[in-house]
Amino acid sequence: MHIAIIGTGRVGRYTLFALLSEGWISRLTLIDTKTGLADAVEQEARHALASIRNPMEIESYERDEAVENADLVLIAAGTPRTKDMASRTDLTESNAEIVKEIAEAVVPENPGAKYVVVTNPVDAMATLFKDISSADWVISTGTNLESQRFRAELAKELDLPLTQIRGFAGGEHGKRAVFLWSTVRISGLPLDAYLKETEKELDKERVEEAVKEISREIIKYSGGTRHGPATSFRDILRGVAVDDNRVLSVATPYGSKELPKEVMVSRPQLVGKSVGPGMEGEFSGEEKEGLNLAAKRIYETYREVV
Repeated sequence: MHIAIIGTGRVGRYTLFALLSEGWISRLTLIDTKTGLADAVEQEARHALASIRNPMEIESYERDEAVENADLVLIAAGTPRTKDMASRTDLTESNAEIVKEIAEAVVPENPGAKYVVVTNPVDAMATLFKDISSADWVISTGTNLESQRFRAELAKELDLPLTQIRGFAGGEHGKRAVFLWSTVRISGLPLDAYLKETEKELDKERVEEAVKEISREIIKYSGGTRHGPATSFRDILRGVAVDDNRVLSVATPYGSKELPKEVMVSRPQLVGKSVGPGMEGEFSGEEKEGLNLAAKRIYETYREVV
């Protein structure tokens, strides 16, 4: 399996190191247009591989066109979010130009490749990438990271191991994600049944606010989110590559009568060589409305750059 990572800044680099122990990768190509960066990251990855003893081939380039015959491409290039930015949509204009250039340069050299977009604002950028490239298989990493944070916060609030928690966020990546409380299961029980049985209490608004604000706190004190996103993106790439059909909350084309085109919207769904079906049958009416509202916002962001 040949994996390409375009963009070896904070997000791409940490995702790379999360992938180095993955035995299903035979070849890994790194791309970054910043002089010397991809090569430096390659050298450090080689040092890590000497310890891991994984016979993975690794190479680096400074031109997007250098990616050839990849099976799976992670697009992580772009301007990163900083603590001064109100939201990820502040990155729309600058990152749209980068995504357009990658779509035009990479897709012709990689027939049949699958594309996973990380560049923020991720759902609008994945929609743009699919339109510009006409690639058949494009998703965004969507709200998979919010889903991880959601489960982590639930486990903390309920004082339970993470292994006992299931639950997902959907809609739009970021502070306006939709928390799909209908999907929450605690040791297999629906949340309300679990709370009634155990006589525990849970402040849902506090959980949602904690999940929405945690990335800002991490950026404020450590300069950026790293390991959480890297493991989230690794899980998505692994799911696609090995076709394990794990339920992950990724963004795929979503249509609405109120929108002139489909945009990328997150829902929990089986992720493998194909994506779906999803879990829409479990959603409440309010949650479905939340997804429709997310689609409208993503479309508005997308429209700004088209």
